Amino acid sequence: MNPPRRPTAVFDLDGTLVRGDSFALFTRRLLFRQRWRAALALVAAVVLVPLMALGPTRRYGLRALLWLATAGLTEARCTALAEEFAARRASQSIPVALDRLRRHLAAGDRVVVATACADPLASAICARLGLGDVEVVAAQLRPGRTGLRPYLGCRGPQKVDRLRAIGVAEPIDHAYTDAAVDLPLLAAARHRVLVAPSDRELDRLRAALPGADLEVLLDAQPSPTTDAPT
Repeated sequence: MNPPRRPTAVFDLDGTLVRGDSFALFTRRLLFRQRWRAALALVAAVVLVPLMALGPTRRYGLRALLWLATAGLTEARCTALAEEFAARRASQSIPVALDRLRRHLAAGDRVVVATACADPLASAICARLGLGDVEVVAAQLRPGRTGLRPYLGCRGPQKVDRLRAIGVAEPIDHAYTDAAVDLPLLAAARHRVLVAPSDRELDRLRAALPGADLEVLLDAQPSPTTDAPT
């Protein structure tokens, strides 16, 4: 007789466990570390910003921006910079969501952090949050000729596909997120929890999931998400 399946809880990272967009902030920091990168980014922004604003061309804009941020950096150097940046991100944690995650761990549930934030940054942030033993499913980068480039996503429907690939069965017992981009994840879950959603995101999710029971966790102590480049 097979043992009973452990309940599974899936948490988004950005906006759910930490405030703000971790990889966007990290990319900005890389760009502003050196003047020549910052200058190129400002010139390229005329083209890249419109690309990133449109769904069909978003990936091309992000790929170009990532190249500007990492050109000339070794994979080891990028990893070291990600770990350094992760220490700063841990101070932007959302306690109410972290507390819920730890309660799932204490109950013996399988806990997975699934995020569009790319590794090694995503795993480094989780480690700094004290979640080093938690499974992390993140976007993946790989070295190109002159910099890093994305090759495996974890956003929207891709997130659910990546979870299936590691054996997370549906319906997922608990799903935690802050944004409508995770609608596929929420649709695949029994218990849906929104962490400090904006009014706009909450309205979008209620419209997309009519009649669904959506638990809302409020961030009692919001703090700025800006991370000034140095």
